[in-house]
Amino acid sequence: MVQGGNYPLVMTRWPKNKIPHNYEFYKEMGIPEWWMNWECWAQSQEELDFAVKKINSMAEDFKKNRAKDGDAMKPWVLHPKQIESRLKKPNKIAIPYSLWEAGFLFITWYTPWNECAAFAKMYNAAMEKHGFPPVMWIASIERCRQAICMPIVCFDSTKPEDFERVQALNLETTEYGLKQGWLNYRPDPYIHVQAYYQAGMYWKYLRAFKKLVDPNMIMHPGRLALP
Repeated sequence: MVQGGNYPLVMTRWPKNKIPHNYEFYKEMGIPEWWMNWECWAQSQEELDFAVKKINSMAEDFKKNRAKDGDAMKPWVLHPKQIESRLKKPNKIAIPYSLWEAGFLFITWYTPWNECAAFAKMYNAAMEKHGFPPVMWIASIERCRQAICMPIVCFDSTKPEDFERVQALNLETTEYGLKQGWLNYRPDPYIHVQAYYQAGMYWKYLRAFKKLVDPNMIMHPGRLALP
């Protein structure tokens, strides 16, 4: 699995008034502005060594021959305590919780892997346009054929106007995303159902698949305007 994000994902549980916003703080700690990490599973040390060596060789090849700024690509070596911590607890997406009043919305999209960078660029710009911090999480699936792109919308859940901004962001990006052939995971019925009328063939086969696996219409009644 390949996962990635940007430096605001690093600090998780610092007191609100102590979380630094300036990237220079993270830079001094050796944290890149944007990063990717590879989670490798193997049945033997030999298999794991092969996977790690292959990833490193492909990264070096990209850095030398195709990257726009190869010098910006640097390995991020974890401290032994960081490695130990990751081995003891389940993987968690790190969000600086104290900066927002429990308002987190994970708007997840499926895209082809070679289009996830374009998605991230588009969505980050949209989040900044609507006044949200550009926090993005990306993971590969289908052996790096597809990507799960997860913008993490951080907002104040005590303010009704923040919900309106979330809906505006969601609608704008959905209308754009569907035109690119990208699809939502766990769609919002208030936004995506209307947009799916632009993707009639997808909705047609979605109905057919639901009828196949759920002929008695028991699961999620009314979701996405389906019985």
